[in-house]
Parts: sequence; structure tokens; C-alpha cells
Amino acid sequence: MNPIERPILVVDADPSERAAIHQVLVREGFEVTAVGDGPSALRQIDAKPFALVVAEIGLPGPVDGVTTMRLARARRPGLKCLFTSDVVPASRWGGDGLDDFIAKPLERRELLGCVFELLERGEPATSTLAPGLSIVAPEPAPVG
Repeated sequence: MNPIERPILVVDADPSERAAIHQVLVREGFEVTAVGDGPSALRQIDAKPFALVVAEIGLPGPVDGVTTMRLARARRPGLKCLFTSDVVPASRWGGDGLDDFIAKPLERRELLGCVFELLERGEPATSTLAPGLSIVAPEPAPVG
């Protein structure tokens, strides 16, 4: 199946980030649904078979991006996820269930590259998402 024929769910609390990701993907020809929180994402996932979720790790509230994907994969085990954040996860993609990660601010080319690669890749990471995925802030830039 052509990757563009697969629906994508975007989950980002920031309306401008959400709109920007939505716009890039729609312009590329993807069918995109965008929501601003974990509970809304889970309702969408229950209603439609998405091929990929682009999810902000640090969604506000009790259902952050990691929890959202853990719950989503309990419902749809083959669901792939591209996580986004302005901080870098301490654990890299692979062993803890991250399919892929890109740092904000997102660049169009990198976003599309990750999306196409994930849609063409086989099964998502096999382990479940770690309940306490730790996040580390990037090192500050030198001053002076």
C-alpha cells in the first residue's frame, strides 16, 4: 500500500505546532486527523484504524504522549508512533517502545522522512512503552 494512503493522527497540545504538522502532512497528500490531548487521541484511535500517530511526548494532564501511546497500543498493537518534543528522551528509540523521535522545532524534511520511513517499516517496537520514560533537557548552549 502506498504510504500516503494510510491515515495519520497528530496529537500536540500546542495549536500552532499541531496546525503546522497537519499542514505539512496534508500538503504531501496524507489523510490527517489532529487533536490536542491524549483522551481525544484515544477516542480517534477507537474510531479509526490509523497507521501512524505523531505524538508530543509532554502532553499536559494525566494522559501524556507516552501514556497515550501505551493505551493506544493496548487497543491496536500494530500502531506506530513518531514522538516529538523540545526535550530529548533519555532512552533512545528501540528497547522501550519508541518507534522514532524528532526534536522540536520540527523541520519539514525531517518530519516527512521519519513519517515515510515509519510507514514503510515493519512492525513497531515490540516492547511496551516504559511507564516512567525519562526525559532529559538538552545541554545548554555555551554563553559568551
